[in-house]
Amino acid sequence: MSSTLNHKNTVHKFGGSSLASAERFSAVAAIVAKEPQAWVVVSAPGDTTDELLALIDSREQPELFAALLQQLTEKLSLLIQRTLNEQNAAVLIRKVQSWLAEVPGHLATNQFNDVLATGERLSSQLLAALLNQQGLAATAIDARDFLRLDGNEVQYEVSSSWLAPFETNGIKVVTGYIARDLQGNSITLGRNGSDYSATIVGRLVKAQAIHIWTDVDAIYSADPRKVPSARAYRQVPWQQALTLAQLGNPVLHAKTLSPLLDAPAELIVRSSFEPNHPGCKVSQQAAIEVQFLTDLTQAALVTVPDNCKLTAAAVASVLQITVFAAPKALNQWIVASHQVDTLLSYLAGQQVFARVNPQTFHAVAWVKPAARQQKQVNAVAGRWLDRQQAAFHFEDEQLALWLFQPALTSLELTELHQLLLPTQVQLNVVVAGTGNVGAEFLALLAKQQQAFTGQIELKLAGVLNSRQALFAEKIDIHNWQQALALAPAYTEAQLELALQQLPEPKVLVDLTPSRAFAERYPQFINAGLDLISANKQGVTLPLAQYQQIKLAAEQQQVQWLSNTTVGAGLPVQRLLQELKSSGDTVHRISGIFSGTLSWLLAKFDGSKAFSDFVSEAQQLGLTEPDPRDDLSGKDVQRKLLVLARELDLALDIDQIELQPLLPASLSAGSMDDFWAGREVLDQELAALQQQAAAAGKVLRYVADLKIAAGKAKAQVSLVAVEQTDPLAAILPCDNIFVIESDWYQQNPLVLKGPGAGRQVTAGGVHADLAILAKQKIAAAKAAKHSQAQAAAWVK
Repeated sequence: MSSTLNHKNTVHKFGGSSLASAERFSAVAAIVAKEPQAWVVVSAPGDTTDELLALIDSREQPELFAALLQQLTEKLSLLIQRTLNEQNAAVLIRKVQSWLAEVPGHLATNQFNDVLATGERLSSQLLAALLNQQGLAATAIDARDFLRLDGNEVQYEVSSSWLAPFETNGIKVVTGYIARDLQGNSITLGRNGSDYSATIVGRLVKAQAIHIWTDVDAIYSADPRKVPSARAYRQVPWQQALTLAQLGNPVLHAKTLSPLLDAPAELIVRSSFEPNHPGCKVSQQAAIEVQFLTDLTQAALVTVPDNCKLTAAAVASVLQITVFAAPKALNQWIVASHQVDTLLSYLAGQQVFARVNPQTFHAVAWVKPAARQQKQVNAVAGRWLDRQQAAFHFEDEQLALWLFQPALTSLELTELHQLLLPTQVQLNVVVAGTGNVGAEFLALLAKQQQAFTGQIELKLAGVLNSRQALFAEKIDIHNWQQALALAPAYTEAQLELALQQLPEPKVLVDLTPSRAFAERYPQFINAGLDLISANKQGVTLPLAQYQQIKLAAEQQQVQWLSNTTVGAGLPVQRLLQELKSSGDTVHRISGIFSGTLSWLLAKFDGSKAFSDFVSEAQQLGLTEPDPRDDLSGKDVQRKLLVLARELDLALDIDQIELQPLLPASLSAGSMDDFWAGREVLDQELAALQQQAAAAGKVLRYVADLKIAAGKAKAQVSLVAVEQTDPLAAILPCDNIFVIESDWYQQNPLVLKGPGAGRQVTAGGVHADLAILAKQKIAAAKAAKHSQAQAAAWVK
């Protein structure tokens, strides 16, 4: 999505896995460098916090404590040495060594949180130093210098006033996880505290976007470590995110979301290992149809008195732990087993005496689709669940939850996921361009949908032109014109947002003639879209832009199919792809690539002026509105460039020699000027036609690409060819492609047929769509096979 955000109000948070080595610090610095005014919140590097906890636990064992302290000192010093230059490293190493020298004193006075703060302090100082070393202005900030909490309540007004002096230019690198209470004591924010720090900072600085960088770039429909068939989502509705957080989802946490309940910031989960991926946005926009199966392996069932005035949600907010209540059984709460003691202690302080079920359960919850909430599980899933004999169950329109004893295996979780979230493949199709070819493509789509019934659902998810865009859950394929006419105008940012929100897999079919639209292909690809182009502008962009699109498609592992940009429905590009993949080497491609010029020169026999044939072709709708666009030869030049690039030749348009059919004197001025001066064209063509006829030849407008010793020579020109030449024996409007290769030298491979027309072009686009659909079907089958193998292994 195109960003209009003020980067001073953008927050980035990087977890321990993103900062586990010198290479990871450099990768994070590269991400942060793109936003030189951003706020950055950091966790401790790698396993540093666990090592500090081990150090604290060993305080009564002097020899072990000394060994662990020495190991940690050496490890952190090595990390600094590998990240910074020698001079800067020496400065920071001395600082860290002084912090660690203070550890025994902190432990002697039970200041454990001051010890635990060491990891985040190091990350903040190290990243800021690295950025400064790279020439960027960056400041390390200890969150304890501004962040104040009263118990579990963030004191936003106090914290904001203390933060004000730090709101300067440059990158602000803030420690996560740590803060101070109102008495000035160091405190920690608990499990996943750095995520919580990030959203607190985001609220304080009125951030419009908060990026949580981790080792995954999506929120999954289930834990992919347990359920191999889990789906990756790029967009999750806010309310569902809250429900997942309350249920203890490993990516989203209730306390992380709490600062944003009344703030407008977007929360985006991204992977620092794949920074070009768009990640997954927790959206406060309209609901999107997603669903989840989430589980908590060690859960306790707590029963509170019926007259208890406290709610599970209120207690969860105060304690910053996961406590969930069944809406129809408000006196029964579900809590993570390791948090039971904290809960009971709090309740006892409130004069509420709860009872804990002696068994430990496996809690499994189905968070239902947001857009079409179902009232109950389907019959097949219901029978499967009955066999599992859940110890506890409740269900409403948003959620179903079960407690199992014994716990479900990974195989059983995978089975339940398949029953509740069937893996029927759906390909969301967005069509850009509603002219002749676009209308024909949409007219053929219903037939294509029927052809793939039972294999994949080709869902029309969006239709747009240069004025309006229609996105809806259901678009009537037979009534799309009327629906589009009622759709609103749109901005680039709105279009990119709509495309991002569509579930994957999804494809954008570009049937426009727009270069500006083609230049946005990288953004579309980064939103997770495959591309099908009939628009020649994308494949003929300047080489650097073209290679950027190809690289983006490779990085995002999406397809870019453009087989109709040359030859309409003729599969010339697909043929070249097959020759390459089979080991053949192409040495020459020549042919007639323009249906308009094919018609003109096949008809032109000297019986009347050439311009009379041009006028006739214009009246038949065979030319562009300005026939000079055809006569210039530039369209043929572009098509030859497409084929050259299909053969991996690094050519640009100006490297293809062009001889226009149009005299230079007629290329400028108005159409009236052209018709007034057409005698120049007629005389030139008449002379050339007579010379060709006298030699027993015919005129053809030919594209020719020769490849020898790794070098290419390409030209487009008017040629007189022998009557026996394959280029001579064509029908008006035909295209012809003559391919010479290792395997086709003496007898070239010839592909011939209609090279223009909305029906053949739309049919060619559907051929590309069919290729993509079959790839998605194959991928789904492979995933199902992997799932079965994983299930068999677990079994």
